[in-house]
Amino acid sequence: MSPSRLSLPPWDRRALLDRDVEDRDPESVQRAWAEDTARLLRVDFESRFTLDPFGIPTTGELPDDVAFLGRVGGVAWFAQRVDRIEGGATIRDFRLNDLQYQTVSAGLAVLNWHQNTRFCPRCGGQLRYTRGGFVAACVICGREHFPRTDPAIIVAVLDQSDRLFLAHQSVWAKNRVSILAGFIEAGESAENALYREVAEEAKLEIEAYRFLGSQPWPFSRSLMLGYVARSHSSGQVDRVELEWGNWYSRNDVDRGVATGALNLPGPGSIAAQVISAWRTGTLPAPED
Repeated sequence: MSPSRLSLPPWDRRALLDRDVEDRDPESVQRAWAEDTARLLRVDFESRFTLDPFGIPTTGELPDDVAFLGRVGGVAWFAQRVDRIEGGATIRDFRLNDLQYQTVSAGLAVLNWHQNTRFCPRCGGQLRYTRGGFVAACVICGREHFPRTDPAIIVAVLDQSDRLFLAHQSVWAKNRVSILAGFIEAGESAENALYREVAEEAKLEIEAYRFLGSQPWPFSRSLMLGYVARSHSSGQVDRVELEWGNWYSRNDVDRGVATGALNLPGPGSIAAQVISAWRTGTLPAPED
């Protein structure tokens, strides 16, 4: 019997990271930085960070380019962009623990926002970051701006034989495949986007679907809404966004992975968790 839900740790439970929204005034952030237990997560422009150690003690004066992420078990966590980390890990390719997933996701999201949001979209004035880096106030008009999240759907489409549709984008590494995904457009619901994206990308008509869960994905500011769906269509990729795609049985995927003909998503993504659940027979069925 198919399970009714998919476990997506650490995103389907109470967060370890307390955003500490009540203590984001400059004095409170400064005191948190000075605490003996406070930790700094450094990430480079390729989104790499070190795992050993994960986070370093905070020292000296609080830099202007540091963001206050919040607290985990009372420990204050900060994030800062650095030029380069040699041999670092990425959230895509490494299996992290719950603390690491949540702090890295928050750190990358806010630092990416800082990197891409320098001027007020209303008047063009310079932005000054406040509230631990999670608010940007315009020095001219005073308007406050906040980090944006772009919602996207990601869906495991199954056929009548429980085969999975996997596809390859031309910009990806050779033989890399994943399930279908796309951004939700303005004025569109997640379900609208679900039907539209699979039809546009792979000419698949959805007969049934089930929501699985969500995951923040800070490349650069996405929130991935995961689904599983059923289609009776044969499928044909658009040859624009997707270069090739096909239906795969579990044995097909096992052989492809063993021979290198298929490279699946890294363990940090919701795509990897959904595909893994399908391979082990624990993915919920689209039908109620």
